[in-house]
Amino acid sequence: MASTKTTRVQTLIIGGGLTGLTTAYALEQQDNSHYLVAEATDHLGGLCATTFSNGYHFDHGGHLLHLHTQLGKTLVKQLLGNNLVSHKRNAWIYTNGMRVPYPFQTNLWALHPELRALCLEELNQLQNDPHAPENFEEWCIKSFGHTLYEAFFRPYNEKLWGRPLAQLTCDWCGPFVPAPNRQEIVQSAAQQPTAPQGYNATFYYPKQGGCGALIEALAKHVKNVRTHAPVTQINLQTKTARINDEQIRFENLVSTIPLPQLVNLLEGHEDLKRAILQLEARPVTVYHLAIARTVEKFSWIYCPDNAQPFYRVGLTSSFAPSSVPEENTSLFYIELPGLPPTTAHTEQLIWDGLHQKGIVTDDDVKLFSAWQTIPHAYVIFNRKRAEIVPGLLNALEEENCFCAGRYGRWEYSFMERSLTQAWELAQYLSKLV
Repeated sequence: MASTKTTRVQTLIIGGGLTGLTTAYALEQQDNSHYLVAEATDHLGGLCATTFSNGYHFDHGGHLLHLHTQLGKTLVKQLLGNNLVSHKRNAWIYTNGMRVPYPFQTNLWALHPELRALCLEELNQLQNDPHAPENFEEWCIKSFGHTLYEAFFRPYNEKLWGRPLAQLTCDWCGPFVPAPNRQEIVQSAAQQPTAPQGYNATFYYPKQGGCGALIEALAKHVKNVRTHAPVTQINLQTKTARINDEQIRFENLVSTIPLPQLVNLLEGHEDLKRAILQLEARPVTVYHLAIARTVEKFSWIYCPDNAQPFYRVGLTSSFAPSSVPEENTSLFYIELPGLPPTTAHTEQLIWDGLHQKGIVTDDDVKLFSAWQTIPHAYVIFNRKRAEIVPGLLNALEEENCFCAGRYGRWEYSFMERSLTQAWELAQYLSKLV
C-alpha cells in the first residue's frame, strides 16, 4: 500500500480568491514563500473572478473598488498601475413613481411634495433618544423617522434581507448606511446637497479585464498556488490538512472560505459545529443582460418595490466600456434576493420590471444574458451572529487558525477591507517565524 505524500508549509491558505491571494502576495513581499494557496476549483479569484462569454465580460454583481485607506490605495495601484479608472457614483432609488438620487435620506427635494411634507413634519418633532437602538429597525427610525423608514428603508431592506428588520442587529450598518445629522436631512428638502455622501461616492474599476484583472495581477506574484485542490479535512491539534490524497502539515492556517464551511472541515470541535448551525446568510442571484442600445448612464439603481423581482440594477457598461463587444450596447447586472428559478419565466418578470421602471423599452432587443448565484452573499447580522462569531474566531485563532475576508470572518464588508485584512494578517504571520 502506497504511503500518503506529506508536504510541509509554514502557512496553508484555504481559498484562492481576493483575500487568499492577497495574503500570499503580502507574504511574498516580505520574502516569505513558505506558504501554499489551496483553491478547490479550476480557477483563481472566487467571487472576484470575471467571466468572459460571447464577447462580454462581467463580475459576480457589482465588484467595485471603494478605496479609503492609504494601504488599500497603494496595494491596488501597485497591482493595476494604469489599468485603473476613478468614477463618480451616479446612483438612484426608483420607488413609487419617484426617481430619487442616492442616498434617499439626503435628497428629500426629490420626493413627492406630500411625502416630503410628512418627512419634514416628523423630523422637526423627532426627539433625541439617548438609548442605543436594539435592532436595525429601531436604528432607522431613530435616525430618520417613521415616514422615511416606511418610504425606503423598510421595503428595500426587507426585500434584500428577507426578514423583518427588527430581527437584524445594527452593528453592520455604520460604514454602509449614510447617517447625516437631522439638520442636513431637513436642508435637503429645499435643495440637492452638493457634497456626496456614503462610502461609495467614488469608486475605482479596471479599464480592462473586469475585477478579475486584480486577481491576474496578484497571481503573477504568487508562486505557491494550486487549483483543483479542495481541503477535505483539517486537524488543528496535529496541524494537518488533507488535499486529495496528500497530507499538508502547517504551522498556521488562513481560511478565506465561508466560516461554517471551515468549521465543518475540522476534526472534533463539536461545540463549534453546533454553534454554526445557528448562522445564516442570504443568497443572491445575478442576471446579466445586454441590449442593443446605449441607455442613459448610471452606476446602479435601487428598486425597493415588491412589483419588481430585483432589488438593484447596475450598468456594467457605464463604468466598463470594454465589457461589451461593440458600441451602442448596454450591459446590466441585475441582482435578485434569494434563489429564484433561473427560468424564462423569471427572465420575463425581470424584463417587465425593467420596462416598468423605464430602464428598457418596447423597442429594445436582448443580445445576451447569463445567470450567476452567490450562496452566502449577505451574512445575516442577528443576535445569534453577535453571540457566536466573535468567540468562534477567537477560539480558532488560539489554535493558529486565522479567518479573513468577508465570508471567512462572516461579516459585511467590501473589497478594500479584504485587501487590508490580508496584508495585516500576513505581516502578523511573518512575525511568528
